[in-house]
Amino acid sequence: MQIELSKIQNLLDWIKTKIYLDTISINSIKRVVRRGEVYKCNFGIGIGSEMQKERPCVIVQNNTRNSHSGNIIVVPISHTNKKISCLVPIETKKDEENNVILDGYANVSNLMCVSKARLGSYISTLSKEEMKKIDTELFAILDLFGYYKQFERQLKDKDIYISKLKKQLTELKQITNTDSFENLRKEISKKS
Repeated sequence: MQIELSKIQNLLDWIKTKIYLDTISINSIKRVVRRGEVYKCNFGIGIGSEMQKERPCVIVQNNTRNSHSGNIIVVPISHTNKKISCLVPIETKKDEENNVILDGYANVSNLMCVSKARLGSYISTLSKEEMKKIDTELFAILDLFGYYKQFERQLKDKDIYISKLKKQLTELKQITNTDSFENLRKEISKKS
């Protein structure tokens, strides 16, 4: 098996960068980042089709965890034009001089946990609507809809149970000719 010399050089350069990022990772814990913000991120050299090189990423982890950890969960933004459902289009963002600073697709299938040390400069913040679309794709790709449906069924069962209890309470009030729960309790106490 032959490996190209340029690939070896790229890997050696990435090792140098990783050593540098590791040395600054202690201070990066203090860095304040917020959910929905987009930063440049150095993904380095991936294996196979993993996300790699420097590219924008959107922070999807919640703000509480962002403030207490040196790692964050991000979704890379790419310019791939493949027609797959895990790509969420990002509205084109421009600077004051009308230059495009962000466009492309949030590639939810490449959800990653990275050190804050990998983050470069702030680019922009996505809208609530864009984040909602990303969240929907995250739910689908992580197969969380099943859990949501399970909780929905449990809530519905509890609502049915509460309705039955309310109906029984109303019937008891009518039978005992009482107008409040407290009076009903007194009537039940008298008879027991």
